[in-house]
Amino acid sequence: MSVTQQQTVPEQFVEFFDDAATFPPGLAPVERAVTDHVARRASLLDGAVGPAVLALADLPEAAGIAAGLDLTGGPVEASVVTPAGALGQALAARAEVAPHLRIVAVELKTDPTDRAVWTEQVREAAQVTDLPVYVELTAGQVADGALDELAGTPLRLKYRTGGIEAHLFPTPQELGDVLTGAVAAGLPFKLTAGLHEAIRYTNATTGFTHHGFLNIALATEAARAGEDREVVAGWLAETDPERLARAGAASDGRWRESFTSFGTCSVGEPADALRRLDLFPA
Repeated sequence: MSVTQQQTVPEQFVEFFDDAATFPPGLAPVERAVTDHVARRASLLDGAVGPAVLALADLPEAAGIAAGLDLTGGPVEASVVTPAGALGQALAARAEVAPHLRIVAVELKTDPTDRAVWTEQVREAAQVTDLPVYVELTAGQVADGALDELAGTPLRLKYRTGGIEAHLFPTPQELGDVLTGAVAAGLPFKLTAGLHEAIRYTNATTGFTHHGFLNIALATEAARAGEDREVVAGWLAETDPERLARAGAASDGRWRESFTSFGTCSVGEPADALRRLDLFPA
């Protein structure tokens, strides 16, 4: 990232959009995703984009593609989505994909069907101290005390905020309780799925109501300030763009210490959403 980009992108949004182009609904081919990710280094948007989010199985192809690109800005940084039980493979891949690809984080799935199994997977992941590991948890696991398993370890939380069915979208109260729980446990978290806009909205085609990532940022800020669950959920339910834009402009951005990033299959989409609120440069 250039000095100019660092100065121009608002600090609270630097490396906030993780580039998950190969995942639904975008489903970009690995070649296009990696090529576009590197080409974006010449644009302002690069300052707001985090690592490329890649499936563990796609790493060899991605490394081969990166090897043929101009990497004068450094290797392609990748966050690796890792199946349950495959943590060792993800860690070993660091050496296998170097020097063209650098793994900077692991997003570890767990087996939510068996508490004994997923708690052991969490304990194994907690032994990793030289790389951020985001553990993906379901609502059921959180209700079963999973945040307590992560608390006090180097681990971070990954949580889904949408999907291809309506029941996969948590309500403002449900998501607010997860955010509040993560903040109380001192757990940084990243989010994924359904976060296409800054402000909460209902998709006219699917009828699904999506969370807004700016709503989540302000809800996280409220949770960090010790506000009660009604206030936190209220920020998640807010749809007034003027109120949200004012609050976003006034924020000191410390919510990023908790809400580290979110995955998006189109990194230009969230930037455009912020531009419409005058929170991101043209």
